[in-house]
Amino acid sequence: MKPTHRPWLVMIAGPYTSGTDGDAAKLAANRARLEAMALPIYERGHLPLIGEWLALPIIHAAGGREPGDDAFDAYQYPVAHRLLERCDALLRLPGASRGADMDVERARALGLPVYTNIDELPRRARAGGMRVPRVAPQANAAVRILDVTVLSDDWYVLTKNTFEHRRRDGTWQRVTRETYDRGNGAVVLLFNASRGTVVLTRQFRFPAYVNGCVDGMLVEACAGLLDGDDPENCIRREAEQETGYHVRTPRKLFTAYMSPGSVTEKLHFFAAEVEPADRRSAGGGEAHEGEDIEVLELPLQQALDMIDSGLIEDGKTIMLLQHAALVGLDRMMR
Repeated sequence: MKPTHRPWLVMIAGPYTSGTDGDAAKLAANRARLEAMALPIYERGHLPLIGEWLALPIIHAAGGREPGDDAFDAYQYPVAHRLLERCDALLRLPGASRGADMDVERARALGLPVYTNIDELPRRARAGGMRVPRVAPQANAAVRILDVTVLSDDWYVLTKNTFEHRRRDGTWQRVTRETYDRGNGAVVLLFNASRGTVVLTRQFRFPAYVNGCVDGMLVEACAGLLDGDDPENCIRREAEQETGYHVRTPRKLFTAYMSPGSVTEKLHFFAAEVEPADRRSAGGGEAHEGEDIEVLELPLQQALDMIDSGLIEDGKTIMLLQHAALVGLDRMMR
């Protein structure tokens, strides 16, 4: 699942007054159930919103005291529907609720995605503020960071960085560089040693398409951004989403900066052996995020030949396949 390009404002909809008959304890329990989803939404990089947070002060200011009176009827649902015009998504919790059903109808009319499970909600790539610079200025006495200017904070973060660097002859030189921060990631080579095969994916990559890849389709090892997870959990998540395989015992191989001249990303490389019984679904990625991923199982030698023929051009995948060729699939987990 790919992260969203910016934090979303997510409305939480579910039973509030429904089934309570105005009982204060039941209303409080329903509100607590709604508010219990606020932290999980925030931890996925977004901002939670419950209509009652804004509607109740307005209702009380209008003289409302309990559900069913004129002020409640006049403001409760209209406030929620007005808020939806400012929202990016709606999370519908289980339970009968006329108001929540109306919120779903309104959200869909506005073209907003409606989710029924917190796990369906895409994570944001950068949860919790700016990450530049990543290191304290004093971490390297030969570098003085002077200025960091954000040029773009749309999909990820592009910054213009001015710093001074002490050259080997002792003189200081002022340098300006642009840096693209998309977070760190992880990649895993799924394989089956007894069959001598590796599991790869094929999907469309627009940047490759506009830079010489004729059809834009790249063959790759399964990978994704950490998105707040540790690297091992990341590859478990991405492997199941993209290939359908449940990863049992991954092995960390190494880490590498993939394009250190301009991109901050550090990639964590793993290997994991899988059996046919480990495949729980067809995979294919997240369709609502534009993913349409084909799963390939190939003999390792065929994959290596595809590097030679130019059919595999993805750097991280080439690194993992060459590692497998060096150590052998039967020794990958040792």
